[in-house]
Amino acid sequence: MQFTKAIEGYLLTALSEGYSPLTLAAYRSALLTLAEYLGDFQVEEITTEHLRNFFHYLSTDYTPERPNKEDKRPLSTASHHRYWKAVRSFFRYASTELGTHRPDQAIWMPEVTYRAIIPFTEEEVRKLIKGCEYASVPEGKRAAYQFRKHELYRNKAIILTLLDTGVRVGELTRLRVKDVNLETGLVIVQPFRVRKTRPRSTILGKAGKKAVWRYLVNRGEVRPDDLLFVTKDDRPMTSGRVLALLRRLGNSVGVANVHPHRFRHTFAIQYLRNGGDVFTLQAVLGHARLDMVTKYLQLANSDVEAAHKKASPVDNWKL
Repeated sequence: MQFTKAIEGYLLTALSEGYSPLTLAAYRSALLTLAEYLGDFQVEEITTEHLRNFFHYLSTDYTPERPNKEDKRPLSTASHHRYWKAVRSFFRYASTELGTHRPDQAIWMPEVTYRAIIPFTEEEVRKLIKGCEYASVPEGKRAAYQFRKHELYRNKAIILTLLDTGVRVGELTRLRVKDVNLETGLVIVQPFRVRKTRPRSTILGKAGKKAVWRYLVNRGEVRPDDLLFVTKDDRPMTSGRVLALLRRLGNSVGVANVHPHRFRHTFAIQYLRNGGDVFTLQAVLGHARLDMVTKYLQLANSDVEAAHKKASPVDNWKL
């Protein structure tokens, strides 16, 4: 079977098995890049050497397409890891469904080096919240983008929900009205792959509850099963739309690199700075492994070290 045809079958199977749309989009892009590199081989003709050459190509000659055409950076190690996972997932499918061999099994998992985590500062967050009160947001040479009152309340509620709960953007867009208890602040985060993971809970504080309540009141009549965050014409707020509005908002108030996951980073670091423990943080963030939250602990510990240098009586008194 042609590789591209097999990719179509794999994506349909993965969708039926509960893979998230974001994961499938990433895997589809990776596999089509491989198909373009190979020239659409027959699946059974793909060898381990082909795959090794492909991953070498990704490291040396491949230039990923990005929205910013001037960004010519090579793939990050996290992207290499995602390509590897896509290839592994595909050939696992091909082995089961098409009876092919597993040329991927001899390819080692790429080592991942995460980029530096830079959380929002308090001043940046205050600027973003203040920006939600503006009636218009300038977009360079284009005409000002007009926000309606409904959108202004929604945008503030989105920011405070992301920052106060640590949810991922996909989880945010899946929230329904019934998932947020405005009396207790309890937020139930529903998983995408219901068969493999369970719902988890997090908390929305006083300011966040007030922002969500105000948004819902101005939105009009809502039902418990309605999505919590929607567009001005009641369409679902996709991850892409959330990213776009946050970028617009950041540009309007002079805050760079505004994206949903940065709120999650900020929540995690502030949680630890304010006395939270890594085990509870792991549960709140929904990480399967504890090592996923240790990167936040390292940042929080560096704060403690810096504070100790300033406050140490032994050092300051030169004892």
